[in-house]
Amino acid sequence: MTSMALSAKWSERFGLARSPMFERERANLQGEHDVLLDGGFGSFALSIVDEPANPAEVAGWVWSSDLPHHVSVTQKEVQVVRWDAARDAQTYSIDSVSRDLDGFYRYLCKDRLRSNRSVVQHLINLFGRVRSLVAHARMPDERSIDAFVTILADLIAGDDAPARREMFGLPQDAEELRAAIRGSSLEEALTDIRTAPATLSALTLHPSLAIRHAGGQLFQEAHFDLVRAPAPDLFGYVEPATSDRISRGGTHFTPPALARSIVDYTLAQLDDLDHRASLTLCDPACGSAAFLHEALRGLRRANFNGMLKIIGRDVSSQAIAMARFTLTLALHDWAPKGGVTLDLAVEDALAQASFPSSDVIVMNPPFISVIAQTPEQKAQLRAVVGEKVGSRGDYSMAFVTRALDALSNGGVMGTLFPANLLTHDAASPWREHLAASADIRLLASIGDFGLFSQALVHVACVVLAKSPANRAEFTALVTGNEPSATGDALRELRKTRGSPPARALGDQQWSLFGVETKVLDRKFPWRILTPKQRAMVDALEAAQTPTVADLFDVAQGVQTGNLKLFLFNSEEFRRLNLPPRERQYFRDALMTDSIENGRIVSTYHLFFPHDRNGPVFADERELAAAVPTFYRAVLKPNETSLKNRASIVRAKRVDWWGLMHPRTGTFALNTQPRIVSKFFGAEGSFAFDESARYLPSTGHVWSPKRVALPAFDELEAEGAEGLVEATTKEVLRAYVPVLNSRVFTRLVSFRSVTIAGGQFDLSSRFVSRVYLPDLWEKATNPLYSDYVRALAQVSRAVERGHNTHNVDVERLVAYLYGVPELEESSG
Repeated sequence: MTSMALSAKWSERFGLARSPMFERERANLQGEHDVLLDGGFGSFALSIVDEPANPAEVAGWVWSSDLPHHVSVTQKEVQVVRWDAARDAQTYSIDSVSRDLDGFYRYLCKDRLRSNRSVVQHLINLFGRVRSLVAHARMPDERSIDAFVTILADLIAGDDAPARREMFGLPQDAEELRAAIRGSSLEEALTDIRTAPATLSALTLHPSLAIRHAGGQLFQEAHFDLVRAPAPDLFGYVEPATSDRISRGGTHFTPPALARSIVDYTLAQLDDLDHRASLTLCDPACGSAAFLHEALRGLRRANFNGMLKIIGRDVSSQAIAMARFTLTLALHDWAPKGGVTLDLAVEDALAQASFPSSDVIVMNPPFISVIAQTPEQKAQLRAVVGEKVGSRGDYSMAFVTRALDALSNGGVMGTLFPANLLTHDAASPWREHLAASADIRLLASIGDFGLFSQALVHVACVVLAKSPANRAEFTALVTGNEPSATGDALRELRKTRGSPPARALGDQQWSLFGVETKVLDRKFPWRILTPKQRAMVDALEAAQTPTVADLFDVAQGVQTGNLKLFLFNSEEFRRLNLPPRERQYFRDALMTDSIENGRIVSTYHLFFPHDRNGPVFADERELAAAVPTFYRAVLKPNETSLKNRASIVRAKRVDWWGLMHPRTGTFALNTQPRIVSKFFGAEGSFAFDESARYLPSTGHVWSPKRVALPAFDELEAEGAEGLVEATTKEVLRAYVPVLNSRVFTRLVSFRSVTIAGGQFDLSSRFVSRVYLPDLWEKATNPLYSDYVRALAQVSRAVERGHNTHNVDVERLVAYLYGVPELEESSG
């Protein structure tokens, strides 16, 4: 078997994308050298050589390429070198590896690095020093990226001469930038950067490998530092970024591994790619070109050799500078025989009449929720999407809609967008438009937040084909939050070669399967359920299981409009030193940390000047007389900001000291027992509020729609009312372990959206349609009443802080649902 055949065999066997490690800079190097790339922890470099590689040398190769392992294969043996442990190279016989090739690859995936001194962080340190030099030269901070790419180009060019501007896609004034920051400080920085830091100093930096294989991550991290770190001080020092994580808004970040997988699946939808005469590739929100760079490498793997036009747009000039540098270098590595036109521009793509007509569009558009959009962005969104935008439209919807319009007949698009657009009722018309305008080929929900180093948003992906040949099935992909799950799933996705798998694949953390396209014709959320999950839902529906909305009114907690002025923890409340007559106007309240493992563990104190008739105080004079201490210390000094709260202004309220939404018309003044929950949560996020004592501020209230058991509806005997009340309380107590169970959380996951940490949005719009057994009915049924009673006892024990591990709650809950498979799914 030839070396090229072995590399191709391994890439196909493992589901990895193969690209050359070196290009012309190591043309005389013997052997074949590739990088095999996946979507998680399984990437490595592969060299097919006559003699085992020098561990110290190849460790520098993979460190520079941001890969963990180098694997060299000779006719007799296989050597594995990890860059942080080059002296501990492992050697195996070729026969032993061949006998268990999958086991060998599993070993590579599990053999994690022990060092966090990656080449990306190494070069980010250089960016910080360059940025300081730019500040010292009294140039705008925005020029730091231009200076950075110029210095990187010089590192690649070597010591012979400065890098030529046109060859590296450098800014027009590259020479002036060099002159402005030139000096001993720059020379010292360059000397330091040519080797790895500290104990890893034996590693040599190969700049061309770093840009070729790690440039996507590097430039996104550099852009992150630029937009988030403080401006340089008077001495040119730049502090680290002030936030480890940011929400993905106008500045957004694409994991190159995910971009690679989406690009490959998108390109696989073009049946004639290897003999097309021309192709226009576009990313209208290209950032530093993560998608476009991976698309270029994907076209090379697909043997495209026609005329190629690459179009990139972004509102950030720094992003376009990085994109131009990255793509110019990539085109020196490879370009199709038909030639390439590179069209990059600083531009707000949505401000134009249309996107450029394209055959392939790949993108990660800005995610901006309705509450974060500027008036201009809201106008753009409405102009592009129209009435289909709904009431909670995300800015990304405009990019997807406009991109779909720009696709040529037979064209394809792969894009990311917020996962909540899959399920929001308000986005239903938009989803219907997508399904009616194009053939959906892939729908994915990516749960691995570790993949998105600067994201708190659950991400979805769709691949669309503007093709008359509608397929009966599309591919569905769901991954959990386990860091390795996404990599495993994306490798299997690549193995499908762009078609739905013949059978469902996966484990408890991920699933890849085919779904009948006709399910998207229904006006339902695009909830991606695995075949097993769909069978569970169908079984619950067939059993006529009620939903949360049938049994409870779920309402958002009170909203103050200014938490720090109305809500106080115990220590803050003590320091207010209020007399008893003022404390009567405060209610016990709950925040996110108030509920833990199904019980209320801490309370807050909420100023609540409201009763059933409205404001307690008719005017400010009465307010000052009733709560003089609180009035002087808190309310009066903040009168202006309290008066300017949107709801106070909109309703023209005179009680500027009142809560924004006190919920007096629903639950706030109700004395009936109820259940309270966190706003975002999972198992253990619900608690019983027996006397309606608590007002959730960050959370929800579940008020039962049933106030009596059917068996007691006709009772007229003396004392029956007390019996009914007690029994209703016991049923509500029994509901708390149900709601806190893995079974119920699993069903919530089918409907709700996920935030970082695996928490679910427990708002009514998500949980109202979650199936929930009717415990009022079950309590009067001899087959189930003992189970309801047992769960109520569990709840009482939890309230007292007792351990209930000896009770098989999950089995009881599954039995009450009547679907035994639920217990298995919750394990």
